[in-house]
Amino acid sequence: MFRYATSLAARHGTLWVARWNRTWHVTPHDFDGRELAPGFVVRPEGTARVTIASIAVDEDRRVWIADTGSERVRAFTAFGRELEGLPRGASDRAGSLAGPIAIDSEGVEEEARIVVASIGVRRNALHVVRADGRASVSLRPRDADVGFSGLGRVAFGPRGLVLACEPASGLVLVWRDGQFHFAFRAPDSRVPVAVRALGDGRIVVASADEDGGALDLVDAAGRPIRALARGGTDPDDLGDPEDLAVLESIGPDRRTRIVVADSAGTRLAVWNLEGDSYGAFEPAADRAARES
Repeated sequence: MFRYATSLAARHGTLWVARWNRTWHVTPHDFDGRELAPGFVVRPEGTARVTIASIAVDEDRRVWIADTGSERVRAFTAFGRELEGLPRGASDRAGSLAGPIAIDSEGVEEEARIVVASIGVRRNALHVVRADGRASVSLRPRDADVGFSGLGRVAFGPRGLVLACEPASGLVLVWRDGQFHFAFRAPDSRVPVAVRALGDGRIVVASADEDGGALDLVDAAGRPIRALARGGTDPDDLGDPEDLAVLESIGPDRRTRIVVADSAGTRLAVWNLEGDSYGAFEPAADRAARES
């Protein structure tokens, strides 16, 4: 099972950080690292232990959480009041959201949708579901006879795109309008960890290998455009990436901000689309634990 310490989501200029430090905290920041509100602690459902694998924030500011401990997708207001989430699944079949490991959201109100990746090797591991849970579509794997070989982070993209990392195969998988479209490898054949699609179709890919992490910008076909960051020991280098979020800005690439959480979860590092570093900041949950 994937064990993430930090998950990121961006919406309306706000960076949302889910971070484990004694308990699971969800906290809003700006992209300079300032905490915008106290956030909230995610409590267990019954006896199940909370394990946040992924978060998403929709246009209505609902915070969606893939809780692998409770084995379902939960929903909260921005102030931490729990709402009705998505139905728990129990098997490898179409419409069953069993063992959610990654999510993303798009749309508003009755048009809001959630893409949910389930843990494990299965044929029905990826669903797009309405936020009210009333309808879902199972996205087919590129090889229906084999199924998915363990999905990682997922993301909605423009013009009907859905993207999913498949670390075991080393591929980023892409669907358009519910149909499998194509797959591509992360630059230098690294293992894809997280992806985000930009409005113009370009894609930001965070990846890893034994030499450290990488952050790259690729075109809509997965072809490399430029390297944004590489792993290393200097303060401006990339740690082993765990998740990323993008605050896209209209205009030059230098205005768009990318935040990457490293696998230790101890820092959130910021770059722009030209590869300029803006330093790093400490997650609010870590600051609160250290000061308590």
